Amino acid sequence: MTTDKEYVERLEKIIDRQDALLSQLDAKFNQQDSLNEAIIKQNNFLKEDIQKHKNLTRDMNKTVTQQKNVVAKLKKELEDQLKIQQDLHKEYGEVIKQLTDDLEEEQNKNEALTKQNKELESEVERLNADLTKVKNTLDNVQSTIDSDSTSLKDSVIDSKCPNCGAEVHEGFAFCDSCGTKL
Repeated sequence: MTTDKEYVERLEKIIDRQDALLSQLDAKFNQQDSLNEAIIKQNNFLKEDIQKHKNLTRDMNKTVTQQKNVVAKLKKELEDQLKIQQDLHKEYGEVIKQLTDDLEEEQNKNEALTKQNKELESEVERLNADLTKVKNTLDNVQSTIDSDSTSLKDSVIDSKCPNCGAEVHEGFAFCDSCGTKL
């Protein structure tokens, strides 16, 4: 059997191996602790990043909501503007129609006035022709009167109107000047 010394040596070797294993385990635990600390730091960074991401997401959601509200408001304003534009186009069409109707009515009036003007011009020409005839007739009558007057003057009697004293021609029933019956 083995002696106590051998036994002790064997135990010392086992203890040395155990110490070496424990030293290795301590080193591994220290290494694990370092890794855990690094992981904790990374987790803290990730938690901060996740919190920042949550904040950004919340802010983005607020911005999206605001943008949706702005878009809805702009859409409403655009619809209102479109409605106004449609109303203006409708009013513009009505004004154009009224102006067209008024223009057509004015053209009809102008045509009627032009026709009436032509008729009046024809009437004026006819009246001018009649007037020329009357003037010619008057000229003839006047020349006849002038010749008769000359012959009457030759036959004047030195008689005077009892009322006004104007010379009276023979054969006249009334005074040329005052109209008194002779």
